[in-house]
Amino acid sequence: MRIGIAQIDTTAGDLAQTERRMATQADAASSRGVDLLVFPVATLCGPMPLDFGMQTAFMRDAEDVLGRLASVVPCDCLVPVVKVLDEFPVVEVVLLRGGAATPLRFGPLSGPSLREDTTDETMRTALALPVVEAKGGNVQLAFSYEDLDDLCEYGTDADAVCLLSDYGFAVDDVSSALGAALAEARFSDDATDLGAWLVCVGSVGGYGMQVFAGSSCVISPAGQLVAVSPAFEEDLLVADLQAATGPDAQDGLEPELYDGRAHLWQALVLGIRDFVRDVGKSDAVLALDGSIASMLLAVLATDALGPTHVHAVLAAAEAHPRARMLEGLVSSLRIASSKAYPDASGDEAASSDAAMVQLAARARELGAVVLSSHDKTALALELREDRLSLGSFAPLGDVYRSDVLDVARLRNTVSPVMPPLEVLDCDLPSLGLAQRWGRERLLQQVDVVLASHVEGGWGLSEIAMSMGDDELVSAVLSCLRNHDLARASMPPCLALTTRTLDEYRMPLGLAWRDHRREVTPLVGTQREETHSREASPKSRRTSRQPSAGDDVMDEYAVREALGLLHDLASERTPEWHPFSEN
Repeated sequence: MRIGIAQIDTTAGDLAQTERRMATQADAASSRGVDLLVFPVATLCGPMPLDFGMQTAFMRDAEDVLGRLASVVPCDCLVPVVKVLDEFPVVEVVLLRGGAATPLRFGPLSGPSLREDTTDETMRTALALPVVEAKGGNVQLAFSYEDLDDLCEYGTDADAVCLLSDYGFAVDDVSSALGAALAEARFSDDATDLGAWLVCVGSVGGYGMQVFAGSSCVISPAGQLVAVSPAFEEDLLVADLQAATGPDAQDGLEPELYDGRAHLWQALVLGIRDFVRDVGKSDAVLALDGSIASMLLAVLATDALGPTHVHAVLAAAEAHPRARMLEGLVSSLRIASSKAYPDASGDEAASSDAAMVQLAARARELGAVVLSSHDKTALALELREDRLSLGSFAPLGDVYRSDVLDVARLRNTVSPVMPPLEVLDCDLPSLGLAQRWGRERLLQQVDVVLASHVEGGWGLSEIAMSMGDDELVSAVLSCLRNHDLARASMPPCLALTTRTLDEYRMPLGLAWRDHRREVTPLVGTQREETHSREASPKSRRTSRQPSAGDDVMDEYAVREALGLLHDLASERTPEWHPFSEN
């Protein structure tokens, strides 16, 4: 069987343009002998469904598009479509074959909800993972990491499993980078556990607040990489699913070394470019306030939009340690800039507000998008209700400041447009703590606490026990809670971790506060490993085989098991349960 993956970016086109591009891809795939061409989840209508009021109308148009495509494509095609089913987004897959467009999971795209007047047995059948008969073998479809876990656990008779992932790129989930991070991701192990070919199909482009990295790949049953598409680029990948052993076996490719910082840089540039374009603008304005994040944002915007489309307001006071650096930066980037007028009273807060007003006037004059330089650390710990904060879009709002620093340093190795970057006192959140480490080490510790709590889901006691610093953990989490109200007005940001601060929101008025309590240490887990910012629940691969000697179920083991059950219950199709009624 020869399989193809059409890794195309359709963010810039309407439905008619998307239809033409899909037909072109099918023609190109057929000319290369492809038996089954697979399109990514975001191809037809993005990774998120439309509002209920527009859902039926859009799905009717989508049915028309797929019907026309079915009559012209020269090879079998699988086209995912995201729709709403009983208020939950689900991925439908339509098979284009022999002039017909056949939905494989839930029935007609624009028809009545499958959940109306259906039996439990009908629902279980619809929610099962479909199998497609193709020339030379069968392909079973999967839609999540949990689907792969189930197939590995219970087995599959299919020759290949095709993962149609709707996960956007996340820095704390290496598997979201698909083939670009294969040496660190889960998929080689999945292929060997499945005993089948694994085809990972990735979208590419910025869709709303999500950025998709591409890097579609094909992995043999032996866990070897056979084919991979480039990251953040369009591509038509073609691979032969031949025998994994014997004289017809294919030689595996050596996975490339994954660089998470470089991936994050590319995701930010792509996300800014697509957001500005999608809102119908061509220019962006931003305030250079002397923070590392504001300098990095200026460089990112220039890379994304070009120097003639970026405009800066120099908002740092003359006494700021980086004030002179900012003038050198705008000169190096060749972007237009103007100085903010300080408030006559000399008050720092009033001057900051005045700079925001000037920024708004400049954006109105140019018809430009206002970019906020708030990073995730700032949104968590530094927003204030009594300060004017302006921004249509915060590209760095889901990137911790220590990662901002790393990405800025990486960018300087390409061309040193920014000055050598060191963490200054002005880069540290005010937590009222005596400084016990160097500034950069303290910033890293603060971000580890935040990530452990926000993405990792750990409470105060667990983080304090792991880090051995009750005072720091308490100060960070208290500050995080105290800024809940200020975050209510934060601008949209790119989702680049497995949990944004918008998803984290705490209920206002909650009387309960977490406190330090004694907990049982994790068995066999090192302190640094426990709170690595790459060890989020989404990226952690669930264990399927208990190891010898694991005869003690401590508090943490119970919590992890409950967390897995919670994740399962929170899936988009919660009516499906892989357990008996007992």
